[in-house]
Amino acid sequence: MCKILLILVLLLYLKWILMLIFFPFQAICGQLMRRNWSLKKIAVFCAPYLAWEWLLRWGWQRYMLYQVSTLPSCHLRKFIYKALGASVGPKVVFHFRTEIRYPHCLTVGRGTIIGDNALLDARRGLTLGNHVNISSNVSIYTEQHDHRDPDFRCTNPETKAVSVGDRVWLGSNVVVLPGVTIGEGAVCCAGCVVTKDVPPYAIVAGIPARQVAERPKNLRYEFDGKTYRLY
Repeated sequence: MCKILLILVLLLYLKWILMLIFFPFQAICGQLMRRNWSLKKIAVFCAPYLAWEWLLRWGWQRYMLYQVSTLPSCHLRKFIYKALGASVGPKVVFHFRTEIRYPHCLTVGRGTIIGDNALLDARRGLTLGNHVNISSNVSIYTEQHDHRDPDFRCTNPETKAVSVGDRVWLGSNVVVLPGVTIGEGAVCCAGCVVTKDVPPYAIVAGIPARQVAERPKNLRYEFDGKTYRLY
């Protein structure tokens, strides 16, 4: 009976045990990829983790990051993202269930807030400025299939990075597509789909997003990074 209980407990905590085993290698891999090391050099230090990823068809990091997004501490989540290679400034808040793809390609400035269930696809490079407010359910993509390509490939990766300027506000359910630059102080209204660059201090809305107004340029607010203890 005791053996059965022990096996059940091990199965219950198996995912966390595996994460503890592979996290050091995963962190080293993220830091080296941040520094643009070649895959051959990275493999020397991270062979166990790379073998595990290959076995799981490169799905481990996605699974692991989802589990991390549910941890009841924004400080712990931020520590893990930084360990995996993300460049994160002080007083940044990642709320519950933030999905990050390729943390080593993500840069987040001081005081930025990322809301619940946000998707930050940093595969081709994603930069968020200082004191950016990203609301719940926002999706930012830096990669997509080309519907014109005969093989439905992802083409022109060098043009797909996304940059979001200081004090930008992305409302709930906003979708930002690859290659977009959003200027300082701009506002993207809830539910809009941003398909092209947004000028500084512009207010855009609709599908596709178009400028509907302009924001004052005397903005001086700064987010202090304070949030709920168990959040």
